[in-house]
Amino acid sequence: MTSVVCPYCFDRSPAAKLPYRCQMSPTGVRGGKPCTAELDTVWAEFIGPAVPPALKMRGPVFAAARGIGSRIPRQLPLGGSGVGGGGGSRADCPACGVSTPVRVCRRCHSDFPSDYCDQDTRIIALLGPKGSGKSTYVSVLVNELRGRVGRAYGASLTPMGGETQRRDREMAEDLYDRLRLPEATRPAALGFNDPLLYRLSLPLRRRLRGDGSRHTALVFFDAAGEDLSSAEAMDRYTTYLAAADGIIMLVDPLQMRAVRDRLPVDSELPLPVVETPPQQIAGDLAAQLRARGRGSSRGRVTTPVAVAVTKTDSLSPLLDPHSPLLRNADHSAGALDGEDRLAVHEELRSLLDGWDSGSLLRQLERDFAQLSLFGLSALGSPPPAHAPADAPKSGPQPLRVEDPLLWLLGLGGLLPQAPGPARAGRRTGAGGEA
Repeated sequence: MTSVVCPYCFDRSPAAKLPYRCQMSPTGVRGGKPCTAELDTVWAEFIGPAVPPALKMRGPVFAAARGIGSRIPRQLPLGGSGVGGGGGSRADCPACGVSTPVRVCRRCHSDFPSDYCDQDTRIIALLGPKGSGKSTYVSVLVNELRGRVGRAYGASLTPMGGETQRRDREMAEDLYDRLRLPEATRPAALGFNDPLLYRLSLPLRRRLRGDGSRHTALVFFDAAGEDLSSAEAMDRYTTYLAAADGIIMLVDPLQMRAVRDRLPVDSELPLPVVETPPQQIAGDLAAQLRARGRGSSRGRVTTPVAVAVTKTDSLSPLLDPHSPLLRNADHSAGALDGEDRLAVHEELRSLLDGWDSGSLLRQLERDFAQLSLFGLSALGSPPPAHAPADAPKSGPQPLRVEDPLLWLLGLGGLLPQAPGPARAGRRTGAGGEA
């Protein structure tokens, strides 16, 4: 039976058993009385006390009728292509008789976007210490997927649901129009953070039935840096991490003492406060995933992990002028270049091996079976020293922000791989897949 993963609480439910929410049409049908809002205690308890009482009053939730004449939800095969427009499913409210397409999660009663249940889903977890630039990274990544990268792969990216549409618009206006960096993600203790939901549409080429489109729901969940400060704090995200199809872990090199000591003495680069060490985040992450059954018999976690060293523009004094970290990947072929990715991986591996005696590198290679190293810069240059909350005056000039996500999507078969000896990218010995 087809199952659906809730993008809010990450509960997995059979699609056919998902309840519906009445939209409270002002007039009923067949003489039915219009429905009125009622207290949704399940949703209110999940969201937390920060929600005003008036917003806790929502349309009634009901189970879809089963049997002759009932409208059976349309289903896609698990991991299906999501081809076509997808009309979705509807059900008649038993009280007012009005048909509704709004599906809700059985566990938390969160409303799903209109066609969320009709397509494949990829949940991407985003981790990193406070100050590593996670919010800025997501804003720039979305912009690149819509522009330069989207053009190369024939892809389009569309926000799903009202909340993501609002936040998507605000992120673009703040960073690209006002040149203001996004605010830090609030800790879980202060309230629930909605994930960002996007529909990624890619070309689907078929020999016999003609070209079509493949639609995939991308779920980005950004964990606040404060919630990664200890294993106990990270426990809030256990369900989310266990449901992730891939994890992007950001490492801020400017928070590493070994990197600070190597930067030129006369560097005027503003240095951030040192937060949770990446070794601790990686160790706690691996422990959480093993506890939820994501470990292999060989002791390493099976969830693919892309470890991305951020702010690579600040590392230019430590890099060779011809380093692949100083230029964007060439996507003109519309396929993933395994040789380019492997070159970046090996350069980052060499750098990490020289920082802190290679302790972070060894831990990553011991804990994760599918691991690839990346380097990126969301802004291309540091924020102004006199205005650290502002983007550079030239606006974001990103380097390789798309690489971690494209690798994860490629592992899932969503993007084509360019032929070449580095296509598989498998390492021998420690580290598993590179």
